Amino acid sequence: MSSLQAVIENIFERLEAREGFEARPVQRTMATFIAERLQQGQTACIEAPTGVGKSLGALIPLIAWTLATDKRVVVSTYTNVLAEQYWRKDLPLALELFGEAGQLLRTQLVMGRSRYACIDRIYGRESHTLEPTLQRFLREWVPLAQEGVESELAPFLRRKGIPQSLLRDLWRQIATPPACRARTCPHYANCFYYRQRRAAANAQLIITNHSVVLTDALLKANGAEGLLDEYDWLLVDEAHDLPEAARRALEFELSHETLEELIRNASSLSHQIANALEGEQRPDTLLNTVAELVQVLARGCHAAVAPLQGVHLPAEGCILAIHPPELMQDESVQKVSRPDWLPALQAVVDNLQSELRRFYSEIKRELKHHHSQMSDRQYGAVREAVNQYASWFRQIYMGLNLLVNPVDGVSWIEATPAGWRVCYQPLEVGAWLAAHLWSRQPATLMSATLTIDGAFDFFLRQVGLSAVSTLRLPPVFDYARQCALYLPPRGALPPPPHSARSHDAPAYYRAVAEQLRQILQATRGRALVLFTSRAEMEAVRDALPPIPSLRLMVQGDSANADLSQRFREDTESVLFGLRSFWTGFDAPGETLSCVVLVRIPFEVPVSPPQVARHALLRWHGEDPFESWTLPLAKQPVRQGFGRLI
Repeated sequence: MSSLQAVIENIFERLEAREGFEARPVQRTMATFIAERLQQGQTACIEAPTGVGKSLGALIPLIAWTLATDKRVVVSTYTNVLAEQYWRKDLPLALELFGEAGQLLRTQLVMGRSRYACIDRIYGRESHTLEPTLQRFLREWVPLAQEGVESELAPFLRRKGIPQSLLRDLWRQIATPPACRARTCPHYANCFYYRQRRAAANAQLIITNHSVVLTDALLKANGAEGLLDEYDWLLVDEAHDLPEAARRALEFELSHETLEELIRNASSLSHQIANALEGEQRPDTLLNTVAELVQVLARGCHAAVAPLQGVHLPAEGCILAIHPPELMQDESVQKVSRPDWLPALQAVVDNLQSELRRFYSEIKRELKHHHSQMSDRQYGAVREAVNQYASWFRQIYMGLNLLVNPVDGVSWIEATPAGWRVCYQPLEVGAWLAAHLWSRQPATLMSATLTIDGAFDFFLRQVGLSAVSTLRLPPVFDYARQCALYLPPRGALPPPPHSARSHDAPAYYRAVAEQLRQILQATRGRALVLFTSRAEMEAVRDALPPIPSLRLMVQGDSANADLSQRFREDTESVLFGLRSFWTGFDAPGETLSCVVLVRIPFEVPVSPPQVARHALLRWHGEDPFESWTLPLAKQPVRQGFGRLI
């Protein structure tokens, strides 16, 4: 037995000696397997069914290895809720088992910029947009906050009796912007975001989410500074969600929301420049000119997309460009394609890029022109703000190229309630993950659902792995004896509508709501109801009659972490959730006695990226239903069922 294995055995003996702890041999098996891979530097995949205790089963060997080697480890899971669960629950217990050595290990929770409140937005010029009562409570909360995240703020404001209606748009107003003055900001020393960045740079073990890991890899792939520095091992929990997270990280969208965000960040840059000039004599001409440039940018961007206004779009959208170009010959692709619209989109992209170039070149010209009117401190702070925002605007500029020249993917246009949106999405992410993530360090990927019909092949192909070590652990529970399954009687539900806008949709939603009413009354709440679509979730909520004594919570009403905590604390409650609650969400005890899967999430190839992906599979000589649709449906059903366990 190696010294590492001996340490791990000792830790498990301590764990199993704790009062109330139930020994799980499969958990030890998993920890031993991970320890062997760590020593060999070998990437591995593990399927650990619910009940194994995979969080501790992975953290114990990782901590032991980190303490023994002084290596850096990143632990990533799918959502912020799950990352915070690791940080507040699993990691403290694991560290406690290692005694004094564990308490000395440097650890840090890391999330994206927008997950942290910006102190400058709460105290600075932009705070004038906040409702006065909220502003007062926010300034009371800042010195009390430990991490400055939304899950801390929501319960604080709820205790203050702030109406929910005032909180809906609050976080967007105070979240850390995508760029700022950084070191030249007067709040830099106490900044929640940069405080965690400094701690992360010094940490030996980091807890984060897939989005941060992928953004870090994307930045490094583009030659920029990453979010996580270099690290020696990556643990990917809820790894079945990694392909979807990678698609989101690599996709790009142009919409009214994109334009508003672009203009909002240009305005935020203007505020940052104004804040940087506070405290000394300042060149008001510069401020006025920058404010005017923001207005010019706004007008130019809206004019650039004017050709897209009023275009009649098919309900499910249409493909504009695709790569490989041979896919355009596929019959299904041809039915939903409008390549003749591509020149018009090219003109939109060219005009938007021209506006962005003009905006930044004019700002730099004005900064140079007014240099002599600023102190060295002022000039340095303004230049820092301009440079920080430049990288964000550059990402938008490069993303626009993907709409007309999709790299190994598809671009399409579709109708939205606000009018339209143009999108790009890669069709496969495995090659990108192999090149930019797995090539940098070994990894352990784990989930309760990595296999389909007992094989890892479908998952390995999606994430770009081939020759890796695998471990599939047996189930812990006797499902046949320990749970009950209910299916609505034949005819109780009409066929699901083609879309939320279909004429037959209301009747379907009323029928689902009636089934739910009967179930929730029988279980006295205590239920997690999982949907695959926000439109369906909201329609069923509206159709569900009030049920006395049952509290209904719906994803989107407040932060997911806050909803999770309220659901755990309120036994007779019901939580309606989307994708982030299908995976990894844990509510032990009586409060979660029933899970409702509203529909099996079969992917019907109607949207442009789905049509394109099926075409790619046919191009490779595969049956899309057998090789993609069916395994893709099995995985989330297993995950959703796992919430009950």
